[in-house]
Parts: sequence; structure tokens; C-alpha cells
Amino acid sequence: MRISTALRSGFRLPDRHPVTVLPFYLLTASVGVVVRVPLFVGVAVAVAVLSSTGRLDAFAEGIQRVDFAAIDAENPTIPPELGEALTVLVTPTTVAVLALSVLASLVVGLVTTAVVRAGTLSAVLAAIDGEEPTVGGVRGASRLWRPFVAFLLLRSVLFGGLFLVAAVVAVVLVMVTTSEVVQVLLVGTVVLVALGFALVIGLLLAFTEQSLVVDEAGLVGALRASVRFPFRRPVDFLFYALVAGAVLVGNGIVVSTAGALGVAQAGALLSVLVVSPIFDGFKTSLYAERGLSERDDERASYRRRSVARTRDGLGALGRFVVEHPVWNLVATLVLAGSILAGYAATSGYGIQIGAPGDVAGVFGTFPLNTFVNIAANNWLVAAGSAYGGLAFGVPAAVSLAVNGLLVGALAGIFELTPFLALVAPHGVVELPGLVVSGALGLHLGRVGWRAFRGRESATSVAEQLQHAFRILVGLAVVFVVASFIEAFLTPRIAAVVLGG
Repeated sequence: MRISTALRSGFRLPDRHPVTVLPFYLLTASVGVVVRVPLFVGVAVAVAVLSSTGRLDAFAEGIQRVDFAAIDAENPTIPPELGEALTVLVTPTTVAVLALSVLASLVVGLVTTAVVRAGTLSAVLAAIDGEEPTVGGVRGASRLWRPFVAFLLLRSVLFGGLFLVAAVVAVVLVMVTTSEVVQVLLVGTVVLVALGFALVIGLLLAFTEQSLVVDEAGLVGALRASVRFPFRRPVDFLFYALVAGAVLVGNGIVVSTAGALGVAQAGALLSVLVVSPIFDGFKTSLYAERGLSERDDERASYRRRSVARTRDGLGALGRFVVEHPVWNLVATLVLAGSILAGYAATSGYGIQIGAPGDVAGVFGTFPLNTFVNIAANNWLVAAGSAYGGLAFGVPAAVSLAVNGLLVGALAGIFELTPFLALVAPHGVVELPGLVVSGALGLHLGRVGWRAFRGRESATSVAEQLQHAFRILVGLAVVFVVASFIEAFLTPRIAAVVLGG
């Protein structure tokens, strides 16, 4: 197969199969939402324990005694009063609860990542083979997640063990030498050697995931095929290494530039929906030695296809709101209840923060970067809440609860008029968008539960994933409008209301 075919396959993949392949990349982005559920539960249990023993009130009293204004910004030190207040929170029970929650998060993250990765590459391979990508992804996730778990564990052990050994060697070398110059040289040498070994291991394992999906020969067979790939197909491997290096550098430049411009979330969105599928498509096509075929409708303009997809997304959003009133009502109640709980948790401490001095210029004179960053962040949060809800709806409910608690907690410590002036103009658009994304997650939670019990076919689950993506496209428009209001209009409206 020509190497150019693999490259074309990669670039065609996200544009040709946005509805059928990109949902799996949003599932990848939702792993963090699923992982934080055990952490949220652990923190909630710890807070309940501290509250029942009176330690939470003691902590609040200790915090009020801290003079934060006296802290030197150039040479910050922890005030003794703050140290004493934090010490109240540390008990054997809270430490044990939080340690268990961290361990549970690691396990959940490992399994979830394996399931999503198996589904993602299976969808990519199905698209290359001319099959229905989403159905292939769902079936691949249920069939191949165990070897992916084993591979992720093996890779973590290899890299973790390598850097642990390097750290131990570096410490020993520093202890047995007295010259600082020699110490720096030895430590630098150890770091370079460790990085060299890590690069070699990474290259030898580079095609293990592709082999797991394409060959389905199990972990041992996939490892063997990946290690042999550079020797069996050296030209292809060399080209892969060049492309991988270019992608790594290029993506790093894009992400760092986005961060420097204040639109880091836009860079993250680009990585998730463009860079990752292109690279996976190229890599899978290269290994499988076949590529995406050309279609007649590819000559249609990108603008025309984008407009059609946006219109379809808005229609799907409207139908979901109308056809699933129960889930939207439940999501609304969860968010509203969390806002009230957050308000109750902070309003009793008597802290009242007023409006900032320059309300109209809070985001600058032309906050385009703020607008882009907020829009991308809100959409990623919504996508994570929706697709994370496949884990029986729990992550979607937790995501709604976290956002509600945050809004309520801020309402409890801000004066009412400034808070409403700074939140209400865009909140009336943004909060309903979050409610719908949470309702979508709860709906997908039912789909995930039925699939887990064998009552939902792969085709049905695939259809729901595609439908959710269309709804999220519609929500993207909602969040763009909300972010525009927040960045450009809210500060000016607040300035008129508050006279700032």
C-alpha cells in the first residue's frame, strides 16, 4: 500500500465520518468526567464525616482568623493560622476515605480508557473497511476491552518502572558524589538514557493497539506484531516515526500557542476532534495496509456540509427537549437542588463579596479570546457530561451537581445584586444548555444500563451515540451564543446595573 493512501485516509476520516466516528473521541474526553465520580463521592463522605464531628465548623472558624492580606505575594508563606485550620481536616478516617477514592478513580480510569480506546480504534477500522463505524466501535469495545486493559497496565508498568529506576539511580549517584558539577552531569546523563529507553519502548509498542483491533490475536500476539513491525516494514515504520514526530511537535505548537493566546480550551478541542482522529486514521490505515475509498459526495463544499450538519444538530436538539421531558426535568431538579445546597453551604459564614471595580472591562476591551475559550470549554464540559452518562447516568448527575454546587457556593459569598448582574445575562442561556447536556447523559445512562444487561443491541447503542453527537452539535450553537453574551455583553450590562 502507498504511504500516501494512509495519509489521505487520516485526513478524510474526521470530515467524512463526523457523526459515526467522532463520538468515540468525545467519549475519550469524557473519561475525566467518569474518573472524578469516585473522587466526588470520597470528598462528599469526608465532608460528611468532618461535619458530623464538628471539625468542619472548627475549620471555618480557623479560616476566618487568617489574614490573607498579610501574605507576601513575592515570598509567600503559609500563615500559622492557616496551617492549624488545615490540620483540623486531617484525620485517619478522612485520609483513608480519600485514599480509597483515589484508588477507585485509578481503576475506573483504567477500565474506562480501555473500553473507549477499543471502541475508538474499532470504529476507525470499520470506517476504513467500508462498514458502519459506530456499530463496529460498539462491538469492538465490548469484545476487546480486556486486552486493552492488559496493554494499558503493561505500558504503565514499563514506563513507571523505567522512570522509577532512573530516579533511584539518580539519587544514588547524587549521594555518592560531592561535586555539584559532576552531580548535574550524572543526573542529566541518567535522564537522557531514561528518555532514550522510553522512546525505544514507545516505538516498539506503537502498533500494539492497531494489532489488537486489526489482527485480534490477543495481547501477546499484538505485542509480537508491534515489535516485529519495524523489521518487517522498515520504510513504513520510518515514515510513521517521521509523521508521529511531526504531529507531536505540531500539536504541541498549536496547544502552546492557543494557551499563550488565552484560548487553551480551543487547542484542546482541536486536538480531540481533529488531530487525534487524523493520526489514528493514518496509523490504522498504515498498519492494516488499506485505506478509505473516495466518495462522490466529497466534492461538496465544506461550508455546505457544515451548514447542513449545524441545521441537523439544532433540529436534533429541539426534538430531544420535546421528546424527553422527564430527563430534562430530572436534570433541572438536580442542578437546582445543587445550587441551593451550594448556597446553603456558604451563605451562613457571613462572607459578602461586592462587584469588581472595573465591571465593564473585566474581560478587556475586546475579549475575543475569552469568548472562544469559554465556548470551547462549555461545549467540552457538556460533551463529557453527555457521553460520560453512558456509565449508568452517574457521571452526568455528578457533573450537574458539581456545576450547581459551584454556582450556589458563589451565590452564597457574593452580594445578590452583583452576582445576578454578572451571571444572569448569559446564565439564562448557558444553564439550560448544561441542563440539556445532563439530561442527554441521563438518557444515555439508561442506554448504557440496558446494553450492560444485554437488552440493547450494538446497532441501537450506535444510533444513540450518533443521535447524541447531533444534539451536541446543536448545543454548540447554544454555548457559542452564551459565551458571546458572557464575554461581550454581560460585563457591560453589569456595569449599567451596578454603575461600574
